[in-house]
Formats: sequence, C-alpha cells, structure tokens
Amino acid sequence: MDLYDIFQGRWTDQKWKRLGEYLKGREIHAGRGITIEDSSSSGTIISAEQIRQIPPTQAPPFSVLAIRRVPESDPAEYKIQIQEGWVIERDTLGGSGTDAIDFHEVSIGAQLISARPRPEITVEENNWVYLHYKTDDKGYVKQGETVTVGGVTYNLPAVIPYSSAQLSVHHQPPSGDCGTSIEGSYFIKLFQFVLEDNGPKIIVYQQSDVEHSKLPNFENVGGERFIHSQRNGGSDQYEFKTLEQIEPTGRTFGKVIVPVPAGESECDLETIKFSAIAERSSDPQIRVNDSGDGVITVQGNSYDVNIGFLKCDGTYASTLTFKDGLLVSASSSTIGVGECNDGSYPGGSG
Repeated sequence: MDLYDIFQGRWTDQKWKRLGEYLKGREIHAGRGITIEDSSSSGTIISAEQIRQIPPTQAPPFSVLAIRRVPESDPAEYKIQIQEGWVIERDTLGGSGTDAIDFHEVSIGAQLISARPRPEITVEENNWVYLHYKTDDKGYVKQGETVTVGGVTYNLPAVIPYSSAQLSVHHQPPSGDCGTSIEGSYFIKLFQFVLEDNGPKIIVYQQSDVEHSKLPNFENVGGERFIHSQRNGGSDQYEFKTLEQIEPTGRTFGKVIVPVPAGESECDLETIKFSAIAERSSDPQIRVNDSGDGVITVQGNSYDVNIGFLKCDGTYASTLTFKDGLLVSASSSTIGVGECNDGSYPGGSG
C-alpha cells in the first residue's frame, strides 16, 4: 500500500483508516538480541532480550562446597568438603623426557582431595584452613612428607585446619660455599571459619591453584678461589666476592687490574681488564713465553757462556757462568785484572 493507491478515487472512511496506518508505518531492521513489539496503545516497543547467564560448570579450586554440623558436638564442630586444587611447580631441570610442569595433587588426611565420596576436614570456630606443603633446599616440592595435626596425619601437600595462624618458611638454596641452605615449609591461607549469629561463615583468602616458584641457585665449579660467596636471606640478595688489587707501599708497581678509564664509572664497563706481562719493545734481554695453557714463563735471551779470568801463571783466577744470558755462578773473592811483572797481561795479550 502507498499514497497513490490511497488517494485514487473519492474519500471514504476506509481510505482514512488506511492513511492512518500508512502514517504509523515503520521499517526497522533489529540486530541480534533485539525484540520489536506493537504497543497496546500506539507506537512500537523496542527492547533487548534478556541474556541467560550460564552458571560455571565447576567451583574454583580450594573453594568450600558443603558444610554440615557434627551432631551433639561441644564445642561445635563442622565437616567441610573442598573443591579439588593443585600445587603447580615449574621443573627447571628440563631435558628430554622431562615434563617442565609438575602437578602435585593435594590430600585431606590420608585421602586425595579428588577421592569419592569426597573427604572432609573437621573445623571449629575461628580455625584457619591452610594448604601446607614442603620443599627441599633447592625449592623442589617434596612428596611423601607427613605431618600430624590434632591427632590426624596428613600426606603433604594437604589441606589442614589449624587453631592459630601459621607462618611460612621460604627455602634458601645452597648457593656459594659460605652460607647455609634452608628447606621450605609453605602455608597458603585458604580461608578462616567463623560463626556469626550462630551460623557458619567463610572468610575467603584464596580460591585458585597454587603456583610454586624456586629461587635461582648459584654454584662455584672447579677448585681454588670461589667467586660466589652466598645467598643472604636476610637481605634477599646474592653476594659475590670482589677482586682486590694489592698496592705495595713505597715501590713502583704496575696495576694488575686495569683502572676504570677517566670519565667513566664501574657501572659503564662490561669487562674487567687485566694487565699483560710483555717484553721490552726493542732489544729485549728478558723474554716472555706464553705456553697457551695458562703458564707464562719469564726467561733470558738463550745465551749460555763461561767467562774465565786467567792469572799470570796461566791458571784461572775465577770463572763467571752465564746461562740463558743470566749470571748463575761467580767466585766469592774479588777478581782483579792487571799487568804481570814482565809487563804482559794474563793470556798473552798486551
């Protein structure tokens, strides 16, 4: 229907009705999730469809699933079921055939938390519930460790209720040769159980898997003097030894460690330079021989000679022996050279 059809011929009540419907006409292209309806009076109602919220298929890790009162218990005790969770560890050892991510399943008592029927923990008012696990001094999670709390033995890692707050001990790696290592004992606070208006209340602290990380571990290899001293847990830093240069007093000396160039700071340098032992640039009498295997030999000029001093009777007063260009022996007496009584010189020269 259009205006041309309406205005053909004479006016009638039907045409007025059709004209009114035309003037109220609409053409709306609604997107997904939009509803278009005619109003009961006049006009059009456009509304968004209600989106149905899809509930999660599983509760978060270590969340409380169910609470029940232990009948006739005094003081009041409650049994709690907890959703499964994991202690996740990055295995940095690597290598072929080794999984770089380890999942450690958690227990309640002697049962795995994933057992069916679900295991339960027993709590009282103001109890703290922790995930407890231990590590060796290198930070690797221990399996097979057990602890006994309130007469119940738990296989670690485990969810355990405590009557008071617990403190964790961070592992300290056996770095260097001067420090001591410490094994780790970790308490991850999951929730606190309280009673409010005679009803149970959960104060939540964590509802997720636990990601465990390890500190770096440094080791001095080889023998002799070590560069890495220790990890200082009190200052949370690794300590390394410093190269020290001995400077003799009252003597001329060359620096073994090359000083920082003028205008630069130690932090500007990427290398530590050491002075080299070298021969004199011209006519060296003392030679330096580097074997290439870490031995530097300081030697003479390879000349071996004996110098003898004759007396007037033809015998030697003394002999000086030079080996490798260096004097190695001499007479302890004074050697004099002069004319003989007949005016000649020892050896016939004159």
